Amino acid sequence: MSPPPTTVVYCFDKGYAPYGAVSTFSLISNAKSALEIFWIVPHEDQASIVPLLSAVEEKTGQSVTLITVLPDLFDTWKVINHISRGTYLRLLIPSLINESRVIYLDADTLILSDLSPLFSMDMGNHLIAGVKDPGDTIAQFPRHAGDPYLNAGVLLMNLDALRADVFLEKAQALYQKHETEIVYLDQCLINKYAEGRKLVVDSGWNRLVFSHSYTASSFEQLVQDSETAILHFVSQFKPWQRWCTPVVFDFWWQYGNRLGVENLKPETLTTSTADHALTIARYFDEKERFSEASIIKSKMIDDLIALLKGNAATA
Repeated sequence: MSPPPTTVVYCFDKGYAPYGAVSTFSLISNAKSALEIFWIVPHEDQASIVPLLSAVEEKTGQSVTLITVLPDLFDTWKVINHISRGTYLRLLIPSLINESRVIYLDADTLILSDLSPLFSMDMGNHLIAGVKDPGDTIAQFPRHAGDPYLNAGVLLMNLDALRADVFLEKAQALYQKHETEIVYLDQCLINKYAEGRKLVVDSGWNRLVFSHSYTASSFEQLVQDSETAILHFVSQFKPWQRWCTPVVFDFWWQYGNRLGVENLKPETLTTSTADHALTIARYFDEKERFSEASIIKSKMIDDLIALLKGNAATA
């Protein structure tokens, strides 16, 4: 009897949909066992997301089930920095997916190996399993001493147990009680909710990549490490941005270009992102990584020239 397919769920809105498509493509490309894949998205974003789903299916032959939801449940919930309100869709997974367990993946991940060993892991009576998050010292949510704070970008979720414990209702109650203390949005809610029933797994299942901290050699070593199954590009610096660390940018775009989605292009500089690009260039200069700083600055100059030409054309 063959094992059940590895069930994987993504949740995103139209802003992150192209990157979720690339992550899904990497998942399928490196799988060695059968997959069942779900995308949970806002209903109003369906029209722009369906072509991406179709592109993934046509390229890989793998079907992807689209679930659309009305996001009004979270309309008034807080957001921070680069994290959109779409992140709260994770809280709906036990209600929407009729499976015993799933692996949840953020859109800003690349999957480098088969995930069936994670999916089939013995969870015991734990509700979720994941990797520790370094933001535990920043998170202000009151937690029991010694309780691990997990990164919610990659989670093995015990859906049977979560449904039995009315997860969504309890998460909503926690939000109402602790709204002012929430730092990392639903990640804080999930960690508080699952207190005492979390399983910590090896960091290779969710390598938290702060792109600016890697040199070319250290990133290549990370990718070649057989223990690295999932790269998770955390922080505001993403690999699809032209000012991202060059070696990280190039690696992500190997998958982006292979998927071949029309209009999927590197994010260029805008007035709202100029500070981000300048920050990363300065960081490389301070670390005497002058070659990388030079590449970023050259891209910034190209984008600024394009912006000026565009402004001149519309003047």
